[in-house]
Amino acid sequence: MKIKIVVLFLALYSFNQIEAQSDEGLVQEIESHLSRSKELSQKNIDSSLYYSDQALELAKNISNDTLLAKSNLQKSSVLILKRKFSEADSLLQRNLAKKLPEHIAGQTLHNLGTIQFYQQDFQNALDIYLKAAKVLENAKSNKLLVNTYSNIGSINAHLKNYKNAQVYLERALPLSDFNQILRLQILVNLNNIYREQGLHSKFESTAFEAEGLAKEYNAQSILSVIYNNLTTYYSDDVPDFEKAIFYGKKSLALKKAINKATDLSINYNNMGDAYLKKGEYRLAIRYLDSALPTAKGVLKSYVLNNLKEAYTGLNDFKSAIQYADLKDEIKDSITSAQQKEKVAELTEQFESEKKQQQIDILDTKNELQALTIRQQRGMLIVLGVIALLILILGYFGFKNYKTKQQLDKVLLQQKLRKTQLNPHFLFNALQSIQNFVYQNDKDKSGSYLSSYSKLIRLVLENSEDNFTSIADDKLALESYLKLQQLTHNDSFTYQIEIEESVEEDFDQVPSLITQPFVENAILHGIKDVPDGKVSIKYYKENDQLHVVIADNGKGISSKKEVSKKLHKSMSSEIIKEQLKNLNKASKNFNGDLTINSSSSGTEVILTFTAA
Repeated sequence: MKIKIVVLFLALYSFNQIEAQSDEGLVQEIESHLSRSKELSQKNIDSSLYYSDQALELAKNISNDTLLAKSNLQKSSVLILKRKFSEADSLLQRNLAKKLPEHIAGQTLHNLGTIQFYQQDFQNALDIYLKAAKVLENAKSNKLLVNTYSNIGSINAHLKNYKNAQVYLERALPLSDFNQILRLQILVNLNNIYREQGLHSKFESTAFEAEGLAKEYNAQSILSVIYNNLTTYYSDDVPDFEKAIFYGKKSLALKKAINKATDLSINYNNMGDAYLKKGEYRLAIRYLDSALPTAKGVLKSYVLNNLKEAYTGLNDFKSAIQYADLKDEIKDSITSAQQKEKVAELTEQFESEKKQQQIDILDTKNELQALTIRQQRGMLIVLGVIALLILILGYFGFKNYKTKQQLDKVLLQQKLRKTQLNPHFLFNALQSIQNFVYQNDKDKSGSYLSSYSKLIRLVLENSEDNFTSIADDKLALESYLKLQQLTHNDSFTYQIEIEESVEEDFDQVPSLITQPFVENAILHGIKDVPDGKVSIKYYKENDQLHVVIADNGKGISSKKEVSKKLHKSMSSEIIKEQLKNLNKASKNFNGDLTINSSSSGTEVILTFTAA
C-alpha cells in the first residue's frame, strides 16, 4: 500500500499595486504604510496590522474611495492571517458596497473566498473564487488571476473534481512566468492531478520540469516531495522498481538534510513498499520497521499491511499473522455504542459467573475440610522446593547484576573517551575560522563553521550511543578532515569511498572508532610528506563490514610505535578493549582490528559483523 503526497498550494491573498493619483503628502504616507504592512505580513504580523491601521485611519480623512478600499483590503488580509474572520469580512463588505475598479473588486472577492476556505466551507469558497476570476479576467489582471485560478484548482482537487482542477491549474501555469517559485508550486499541484487521472506522459513532464526549478531555487522541501511522488509513481503506476528505489533514497536524504525527521515515516513506508514489490523482503522489512514507530492513523495501517506481506513473502506466517492482527486493531475501531453494549454484556456475564462460583464453593466446601495431614506435608515440601529455587535464582540474578554493573562501568568509560577530541586541534580550527572572519571571507568562514558545528554535533550525539550509522560516521570524518585541511594549510588530500554493497542508513560501526586512526594518519603518517593523502573506504565482503583507513606516509616501524603514535586516549590496546567489550555487550556483534605498515604507508583495517 502507498501513501500519496499531494501538496496543494493556496495563494491566499494577492494585491495589486495602484499608483497614487495624487501627489499630496497624505496620499504618499498612506501608500507608504500599506507597502510597509505588506512587507511585514509574513515576518511580524502585529507590526503589519499596526501599519494597515495607520493607513486606514488616514484614508478615512480624504475623499479617495480607491485608497480607502486598498486599506480595507490590506487590513482584511492581516486579520485573515490572525484568524479574525468576522472583522475581515466586515471590512470586505464595505468594499462590495461601493463601485470600485474591477481589479480591486476582484481582490475583495478573492479575500472573501479565502475566509470561506479557512472556515472549511469549500463549496461556498469555490463559488466566490469563480466570481473573483470573472471580474479579474475582465480587468486583465493576470498577476492577480494566477492566484485565484490556483486556489480554484486546489479546492477542486480537495473535492476530488480532478478534471476541473486540471483546467484551472493549466490556466494558472502560463500566467506564473513572473514568479518561478509560484510556477514550481503550480507544477507540483498539476503533477499530482495528472497522476490521479493516469495521465502518465504529462505527469513525467511536469515532474521533471518541477525538479529542475526546485534544484535551481534550492527548494529542498519541495524537491523531496517531487522525488517521493516519483517513488510512488514508479512503484505503482509504471512499475520500475529500480527507479522507485533511486528516487526514494533521494527523497529520504533530502528530508534528513532539512531536519524533517518527524516526517520520514511516509518515505520509509514507500521505500519498503518498493522493495516489497521487487521481492526483496528483508530490505523491505528494514524500511518498514523504521516507518512504524512514528506512523499514525491510515499510514500505520498501510505500514502494518506491508509488513504482513513482507513476512508472508519470507514464509514467516507467524509474524505475518501478528502484523495482520495489529492492522485489524487499528482499522476496526469500536464505536461508543458498541463499547457500552460490550460493557453491559461483560457485566451480565460476570454476575452469572459469580453466582456459579458461589454454587461451586458450597459444593466443594466439604471436600476442602477433608484434606489430610499428608496433603499438608506435600504442600510444605512444594513450598520448600520453591523457596530453594528462589534462592538459586536470586544468587544467579545478583551475580548477573554485578557483571552488568562492571560492563556498564566499562561502557561509560568508553563513552567518556569518545568525547575526547584533541583540544589543540579544536582550538587551531576555531582560530583559523576566526582569521577568515577577520578577513571578511564569508564563503570560507561559513563553510568551515558548518563543518565545525556538524563535527561537534555528531560527537555529542554519538557519545550517547555505542553504534552509529555509516552515513553519520562518514559525515563526521568529512567534517573532521575538512577542518584538519584548514589547520594544515591544505597540505594533504583525502578521499572517502562507500561501495554500493553498504547500506549507509542501516549498516553501523562503533561510534567514533574511526576518528583516532584518521587523526593518527594526519599527525604522524603524512606529516612532512609532500602530496600526503588519506583515504577511507567502507565495503562489505562475506557478510562482514570493512573500514580501511590508509595513508601514503612513512609507516610505523614497530608495534610499540603503533601504540605510542595513536591518539593518547585511543591507543590500539584501548580500541581492542573497546571492541572486546562491545562483542560481549552487543548480541551478534564481532569486531576486529588489523594494522599493516610499511615504508610506503600505513593501512588500518577495522572488521565488523552487523551491529
